[in-house]
Amino acid sequence: MNPLLIKLERILKMNIFKSLKSASSLVAVAAVVLGGSAAVYAAATFGPSRPTFTWASPANYITFNSITDNPTWGDERQLLKVRNATQGSGSNATATQVTDNEDVLMTVYFHNDAESGLNLVATNTTVKFNLPSGPATTVTPTAYITADNATPHQVYASADLTSSTPFTVTYEAGSAKLYTNYVSGVSVSDNVVNGGALVGSRGTDGNVPGCAQFSGYVTILVKVHVPTTPTPTPTPTPTTPKALPNTGPGDVLGIFTGATAVGSAGHYMVSRRRNRR
Repeated sequence: MNPLLIKLERILKMNIFKSLKSASSLVAVAAVVLGGSAAVYAAATFGPSRPTFTWASPANYITFNSITDNPTWGDERQLLKVRNATQGSGSNATATQVTDNEDVLMTVYFHNDAESGLNLVATNTTVKFNLPSGPATTVTPTAYITADNATPHQVYASADLTSSTPFTVTYEAGSAKLYTNYVSGVSVSDNVVNGGALVGSRGTDGNVPGCAQFSGYVTILVKVHVPTTPTPTPTPTPTTPKALPNTGPGDVLGIFTGATAVGSAGHYMVSRRRNRR
């Protein structure tokens, strides 16, 4: 086995989020360290532009998702990742193909990158998912992390959902969950979609101390819908009405004229017979 992958596997085994470890996580981390993959890092975007830090040299102030070599997530600036939840396989990525009626798991990773010894706590921390209304063949949801005392105040990233057929996505109510070292699967307000909801290291109180120990994940499920094209109603074929007898004045006069002529001829013949007698 590649020595680098062995090292990565050991790192994952030491990961504080033991409940979220999987072989797919190892694949995702390996892709980042070995140079990335088109399937893992596509055309997704993140921002705003800000100073970056490393795992060994964290920030000396409150800033979210600015470490570029997180051993379990990769570049934290890409704070949003997605994967197919219906098939139950595959790793988190910044782009994925979708099909009709599929469930997609969307995950935001949040991390106050301040050095732990500084005891700097981010307050009023919120996570928000913005889902486009569509339909389109590429739908690009965006996620945001905001805190009152963070610099910058807000960070964001997007991911791409693609299909050969235009589609829409809708949030599955009640699916928002929070995972940290201290809570597992705590419900998050449905306001997390389009409005924003409080998250925290120990619950939904908005407080996130500095250090990876206090980082966490927020997940939601969205449903893929491919709109059906209504079957057009056939246009009735016009029927040509049968020609009706012309009963205009001229034809009526002709009918009476013909009848009079026939009657006159008959009367003439009867008269001649009588005269011969």
